[in-house]
Amino acid sequence: MDAVYKIITEFVAAVNSIKLYPPNHPQALSRLDLFFESVSRLLEQEQDLTFFILDDDIIARDKPLPNPGLAGESFYKILNENGIERLTLLQGLPREQLYRFISDLAAGGKTSIPAASHIKLGKVIFDDGEAEKSKAADDRTAEMSSFKYRAAAELKKMYRDIQGLKMPDSDRAKKIVTDFIKIYDKSISPLKIIEPLKSDDEYTYVHITNVALLTICFADFLGFSGKHLEEIGITALLHDVGKMFIPDEILNKPGPLTVRERAVMETHTLLGAQYIGRQDNIPRLTMITALEHHIKFNGAGYPLIRKNWQPNIASQMVSIADVYDALRSKRPYHEAVGYDQIKTILREGRGTDFNPTLVENFLTMIER
Repeated sequence: MDAVYKIITEFVAAVNSIKLYPPNHPQALSRLDLFFESVSRLLEQEQDLTFFILDDDIIARDKPLPNPGLAGESFYKILNENGIERLTLLQGLPREQLYRFISDLAAGGKTSIPAASHIKLGKVIFDDGEAEKSKAADDRTAEMSSFKYRAAAELKKMYRDIQGLKMPDSDRAKKIVTDFIKIYDKSISPLKIIEPLKSDDEYTYVHITNVALLTICFADFLGFSGKHLEEIGITALLHDVGKMFIPDEILNKPGPLTVRERAVMETHTLLGAQYIGRQDNIPRLTMITALEHHIKFNGAGYPLIRKNWQPNIASQMVSIADVYDALRSKRPYHEAVGYDQIKTILREGRGTDFNPTLVENFLTMIER
């Protein structure tokens, strides 16, 4: 993130220089040149750089900046005063566009700052159902990125409440699902919807968020809609609640589990189902999937249930999404697995680990 901090610092210096000096003054031009060079270097490696302003956070590369400092505060203020909640700089950004944009920001007092071909501006939409949504692909992607950040944060709060034995807030889970369904655009690849891992400590919550979003996309792809799609989404969000009753030293262990630790971890399915079964405000399907999502298509896996048990289709969908996201995530004890290898693993598991029809449909969705 050092390059991002550098860009924020030079952004603020460039705006302040234009405020203090005429646009063609050597000092102003020097600051503008430094800012342009830093942005250009970063955009040689990346297609775009997007900043979001969400509540009190500055988010870049889908991560909140942990210590934005004084430059971050000034950056936040400049964007906020100009009504900008999202700023995207695209690869190939021309020098004159960047200079004009900085000059407009420095001038202040504008009702709106004009965007350009390589500078996209907008609002972050999450809770305001009445706000107008742009249909442009870049706006949809930006909206999805802001949603993912907020959804993971909400999910973490919800799971921590459950860990403290508080009743889970089904309305909060429902809102995450309905908001996602509302903004979900089938033209956006599911690969762009799932969240990158922020840190090993956050793996549990990021992973659960990814599994839930993938499962909703999958259910929609299979033709589920309305209340059924909503219930599958809530089920996917809460399928791993049992992990909140597993000791942190096992849940967050940065390496393979011992046989004893594995046995403890495997109790999370039963613990989750028992906990949800005691609640009366959560769809019954959630209890079923909490219990079944590690039962394989052929009845193997855990927990051990009577012979020829057939897991619910929601449990089978969650299982596929769970394995897919776990494999693609880099962990301390294994490297991220490439898509071709994941596809091979899923297909080799058809009829034993996974429902063959669901595997083929899932891969079709991913590849579309």
